[in-house]
Amino acid sequence: MSRRESPARRNLTIANGLIGFVLEVALLVAGFFWAFKTFAAPLGLVLGLLIAALLVALWTLLMAPKARLRIRWPAQPLVALLLFLLAGVALILVQAVVVGLLLMIFAAANTWLSFYLKRLG
Repeated sequence: MSRRESPARRNLTIANGLIGFVLEVALLVAGFFWAFKTFAAPLGLVLGLLIAALLVALWTLLMAPKARLRIRWPAQPLVALLLFLLAGVALILVQAVVVGLLLMIFAAANTWLSFYLKRLG
């Protein structure tokens, strides 16, 4: 049997990576949107930008594939799931219920698929 990756597995890996990227962008948007909707202007705008900048810095330092202090497997996808779920809750708190629930569903699917693909080897 060949060690070559099957097209189906390759497609799942690509799809999971794309879902992960969209979730990362959604995390930034959710953090900004929560602050913007929760606090009066201009504080909401400033806090939203600060939250987004902090999330970018932390993701770059701890979660990105080439991060110097990358959280190791299996904690990394679980930490990502926690952050995505918190972003979903934040959206729900500012009345973006459908978007928040979708973010949470896709986050769970992304995490499950990450573990599934890792198990396949």
